[in-house]
Amino acid sequence: MAPKNPTKIAVIGSGLMGSALARAFAAAGHEVAVWNRTPSKAKAVGGRTIAFEDLIEAVSGRELVVISLSNYAACFELLSSEGVAPALAGTTLVQLTSGSPADARAGLEWAKERGVDYLDAAILAYPSFVATDYATVFYAGSRSVFDRHLETLQAIAKNSIYVDEKIGSAATLDCAILEAYYGSSLAFLHAAAMCKAEGLDPKTFFSHKDAFLGLISVTADAARGMVESNDFSGDQCSLNTHVAAIEHIVRLSEDARISTRFPKELLDNYKRAIGAGLGHKELPAVFRTLTQD
Repeated sequence: MAPKNPTKIAVIGSGLMGSALARAFAAAGHEVAVWNRTPSKAKAVGGRTIAFEDLIEAVSGRELVVISLSNYAACFELLSSEGVAPALAGTTLVQLTSGSPADARAGLEWAKERGVDYLDAAILAYPSFVATDYATVFYAGSRSVFDRHLETLQAIAKNSIYVDEKIGSAATLDCAILEAYYGSSLAFLHAAAMCKAEGLDPKTFFSHKDAFLGLISVTADAARGMVESNDFSGDQCSLNTHVAAIEHIVRLSEDARISTRFPKELLDNYKRAIGAGLGHKELPAVFRTLTQD
């Protein structure tokens, strides 16, 4: 069903993600212009979108301009092209290019100087997840600007979450979640490699994923309160005990002749906390040594 008030949108960038975003907006009944440095890619988006070869024409008169490019450098290169900034004046720019909080702050400064409303966003989804229940998009910037466009933005993700007025907050949360994801993934892949090296079928390990996922969940819940209160005392399991367990993992890896880089890095971080006098504290006490200069 088409929205009561269709929005005129431009999506800049027709890669896998940009194309998915544009098609989702169009499927929701919005008028969607698409542009890509390679015109044939914009034309290939389809899904009732309208391809433009001229960037200024694509963004002119649009209420919402969504940018999805490879990086911020490519974005600023386009935005600095002659005539683009005046064409964007009075619109809302939604930056969906992946970057750092510093990139987001630079984007906001550029927009403020040119009379452009600005939201920095981070999408936690693969292109195929766009417009499904598996997609989440975090937004940072003006709350009133976010609220004004929320209904339109929900075309790409019903789970559209406002994080904070601080423009770098969406990028920070995105990086934090991704670090947890990539770090955990490397850990379970190294664990599978240990199993294989010792003659244990890795599928046996994977079949017990709930065991380590449960431990991560319990520890994250405990860490939340401990980090907030800066009190890492407890009577469950000391850092000294955890370090002894990690030493076993390093030894197993050495004996099995597989990479020891990851478990040794773990061990170094946990030992650093013990060196800081936190050996008798709970595992989340490592947080203190990670936030110190």
